[in-house]
Amino acid sequence: METIGPELFSQGPDGKYKSSIGTLFPHHKLLVTHPPLHALQRCAFSDWFVEHCAAKAQPIPHDRKVTWESGESVDLILALGGTVLIRPEIERLDLAFEADEQLQRLWKVPKHKIRFVGTQDPRVRQALRERGELWRTNPVIEGPDRLTAPLDKLQVALEVLPIYYYNPHTGTRFLTLSDFKSLAQHPIQLLTRQLTEIAEHCVKCNRHGHPEIAFYGVDPLRFGAPNFVELRFDANDPESLLRDHARLVKRFTEATPPLLHGNDLNSRIERLELLSVLSAPTGNSHPYHTSAPGVGFAESPMSVRWLPGGCFQEGEFVFESLFPSEATPPTDPDLVPLWDPLARGFIANFIREYGNIEHLNLGKVEIPVTARGQISGRRGVYIAEIKVRDDNHLRTLLLRVQRWGIIERLEEFGPGRNGYKKELVQAILETEEYVDYTLDRRLGCLQFGMRLPARVNMRRVSEVYLGHRQEFHGMRFPVIYYERDYLQGTPSNQIPERKLADTRYAEQLARILGTAAAPNMLVGRVIESHTPGVPGRVLFDDGDEIIIEGPDARPSYHALVDHSAAFTDWQSPDLLVFAKGYADPVNRRVDKVPDPATFAATYLSCLLNEIRRIQSDYITRRTAFDGLFKHLPYSEEGSFACRWDKVLRRLQACDVNQLGEAIRKHITVLT
Repeated sequence: METIGPELFSQGPDGKYKSSIGTLFPHHKLLVTHPPLHALQRCAFSDWFVEHCAAKAQPIPHDRKVTWESGESVDLILALGGTVLIRPEIERLDLAFEADEQLQRLWKVPKHKIRFVGTQDPRVRQALRERGELWRTNPVIEGPDRLTAPLDKLQVALEVLPIYYYNPHTGTRFLTLSDFKSLAQHPIQLLTRQLTEIAEHCVKCNRHGHPEIAFYGVDPLRFGAPNFVELRFDANDPESLLRDHARLVKRFTEATPPLLHGNDLNSRIERLELLSVLSAPTGNSHPYHTSAPGVGFAESPMSVRWLPGGCFQEGEFVFESLFPSEATPPTDPDLVPLWDPLARGFIANFIREYGNIEHLNLGKVEIPVTARGQISGRRGVYIAEIKVRDDNHLRTLLLRVQRWGIIERLEEFGPGRNGYKKELVQAILETEEYVDYTLDRRLGCLQFGMRLPARVNMRRVSEVYLGHRQEFHGMRFPVIYYERDYLQGTPSNQIPERKLADTRYAEQLARILGTAAAPNMLVGRVIESHTPGVPGRVLFDDGDEIIIEGPDARPSYHALVDHSAAFTDWQSPDLLVFAKGYADPVNRRVDKVPDPATFAATYLSCLLNEIRRIQSDYITRRTAFDGLFKHLPYSEEGSFACRWDKVLRRLQACDVNQLGEAIRKHITVLT
């Protein structure tokens, strides 16, 4: 092994890397980290290769041979925290994985510190998927640091000042208006060198076809490389130099949105927009290409943090050996986000169930605190991709950990021994009761005609107790989770406005939402209120209702993927308390659909007709409804048998016309 240039991650006096990029030549076990452009590093390799052949008394290689050898290389980016990003060539993924192996073995870079970019390309992603390594895809800034880490940590230099923001996917360095303005504060000699560097490299493209330097947020028809091609910057003529710079600043300013004219990119929206450009797989330098800045970037509907699992070697599964212990969290802060106490248990269950697995990947769904607020208990949701041999389809599963398990109940404070409510036996019994309660609620929802996932299986894994109660430390307790197929569709509250603007799309959506709202209302699906006498907030059209489109790209049907909170409100004497909550799905869309009045009327009509249908079904098949949970204990304190009975009585007593008028009064376009 040999390195030409600064060693990996060596720092200068300013604390930044001496080199922020490198090029690895796996066939020669050679790493080049200088000069600061991949193209120039390949030129440096060419010189080295010719000298290397001469030193070994070998014939001087032909130019074509030198060109071929220099192309057998892998681009590296040195990122924050001692991380190496590999940018693979699509047609030579084998080289990228060979470079990965050499970085670990020869340059002693830990595996979890090596990530891959360019994973928006399905070929790169598929290669990582087949290796069980989706966890090695790379965001620019991870976790909570996304909104707090100083952005200047992302800035890199070419030869002069660290003023560029680097996109590892494309290799483009972005220059912001504020950084370009600030160049006037530097001495004339430094300003000359920096402007010359910008002028020289903004007209060049790398081997991926992306510009070496681009201007952040500009309209490219108004400002860009053409503004620099005829300029010559001369330190001996400072007045002309400053005048040219001021003229460029003026044109840069005129070509950017007003939001980017300030000197601070650390506001939440501006930071997210910059990070979106630095994460983009294309050369787009303009952050405002969506209907609204930041929408859809900050809070993705399915933000997955993939976890290290392992791979199959000759039919045997080999777990990743990153962690000192699988039972306790790692102390290394870089490993903490990759560790999960349940991951190995999930994987073992998959192997036991499916047997002949080709590859699998497991990730944890990052659940933002949304309008539902902070929910007590555990909020663990995972997604798994499993490929079984001789099966042409990739199986995608969603795993949801039960909110209240043994560990959560042992942690409850209250009157009891040492300030804790529950002893172990009570915690176990209550956990088993909660399993029955969860599955009984599902059965009750199905009886009312709710569209739930067809298959939901209850599974168990185990977890080491690391909580506050020392007497249980080190014991393994079962953790219950529910497994179902992942549904491909769009959450009802995230349908794009361009689709809502289609008359037929909006009309069909109104029918589906109205029909879905009826059983949701009947089972009292709300976020429980902690204020006595105040009804809970209706839980509907908030992301759990998935809209599946047909071949015509219009809504075909819906599915409720999570029936949590069903039967929470079983005590309200009638359904009128829910009237406002079920007017909200219409009111949220009145300025988005082409005919709000028709949308509202269709929604309300379908809602009332569905309640009438369920009511008629109950009257016709009353024995089937009443006897469904007769075998369960009945308690006025809220056993499920009691809740079921109260909900049925409320259904029977419902005056559908009166309910319709109550909802109508809250729909703005119908009053």
